[in-house]
Amino acid sequence: MRVAILGMGAIGHVIARALDGRVDLVAVDRTRSPLRDGEPAVDAAIVCVKAYGTKWAAEVAQRILGRDGVITTVQNGLGNVETLAAAVGERRVSVGVIYVGAELVEGKLEATGAGRVELGRPDLPASRERLADLAQAMTAGGMTVSVVDDPWPSVWGKLVVNAAMNPTTAIFGIRNSELLDHPAGRPLADDLARETARVATAAGIPIDDASAPEMWHKVASFVNRSSMLQDVQAGRPTEIDAINGAVAREGQRLGVQAPVNEAITLLVKAVTER
Repeated sequence: MRVAILGMGAIGHVIARALDGRVDLVAVDRTRSPLRDGEPAVDAAIVCVKAYGTKWAAEVAQRILGRDGVITTVQNGLGNVETLAAAVGERRVSVGVIYVGAELVEGKLEATGAGRVELGRPDLPASRERLADLAQAMTAGGMTVSVVDDPWPSVWGKLVVNAAMNPTTAIFGIRNSELLDHPAGRPLADDLARETARVATAAGIPIDDASAPEMWHKVASFVNRSSMLQDVQAGRPTEIDAINGAVAREGQRLGVQAPVNEAITLLVKAVTER
């Protein structure tokens, strides 16, 4: 099986480590040409770029993905699926989530484990077969993989966690575990979680807003630095628009107010612009 990883950041490295030696691996980032002339197309493409790089990943996928191939996204936030579907066709897209704490420190991967992945089945039968092969290879590499018909509850569940932890840790400059005891950060993150849960429920994914804060509390103790904190400290763009900004926009579309998500989006933008 021939597999491309689009985006070789920390998550891309986690997946590459699991697939190394088990598939014909094609690592693609902005410094590497996708395929040389005469090389075969890939059977699967895994999108690991930050949300603001999805358009680039979609353009690359158009050039390298085989006709019956599958493209799966394990990115944060909302809006990635639509961009990929517009490029390669909705029926070949697999919506996924990954649960792992990972960071590249001076080019060396530091991760909390092999990672747990949930992948949604695409509509096209041939693409489903490719996804099954991919899941088998990832499992052989030590990852915990499940393939499901409806991945959206997990997508929204992770969004609740990201919307709560990522911007608050980025603004206060603290690690996730420190957020649990922060006098301002913890109640702010709790409000973000509850608000995101209400938007999810309006979108058709019921999440109890009263217990939503517990979702990020459970994660904070074993994930070190949030990806948004890493981005702010490195002077990189953040995914705030695809996470909290997307929650606010979706809430507005559905008639659910999300003022805390809207405010935190503006605050993170102010921090990064400064």
